[in-house]
Amino acid sequence: YYEMVYAVAYGVLHNRETARDVAQEVFLKVFRDIRGFEGKSKFKTWLYRVTVNAALDEARKKRPTESLDATDVSDDDNEPPIIITDKTAGPRDKATQRELREILDRAIDQLSPEHRAVLVLREWQELSYEEIAASLGIELGTVMSRLFYARKKMAEILKNTVKGL
Repeated sequence: YYEMVYAVAYGVLHNRETARDVAQEVFLKVFRDIRGFEGKSKFKTWLYRVTVNAALDEARKKRPTESLDATDVSDDDNEPPIIITDKTAGPRDKATQRELREILDRAIDQLSPEHRAVLVLREWQELSYEEIAASLGIELGTVMSRLFYARKKMAEILKNTVKGL
């Protein structure tokens, strides 16, 4: 489950080292608290919830004065994003993919951690709305609302980015 835990943490935090630290904390917490897993949901759903909660806690630690509804969440480390490229792609395709990934990463960074978490779980991890609600411990309507506003904000950011190019 490491790749999944890391991907979710990175999706929320957009920082490689912090995501690795959170992943390690998640597995320690799971090891310590495995008896707390009641089996009411799938283990993977419980693990998603633990991961997202740990990532959101870490995001809050970095920005203790930030409102949960804030939309300006940028990476202070200026660390390059993880780029997953098609190995058969040529140099032009790779450059285009890298540019697109950078644009998307900058847009995602402007979402609140809560909106980012829902978007990552839906679009990258391909969880259903019900699985997201169970993973985050929130209502289905909250998932839909956060996803709607996350997508709306992303569209607005991307539209302004394209205008600026």
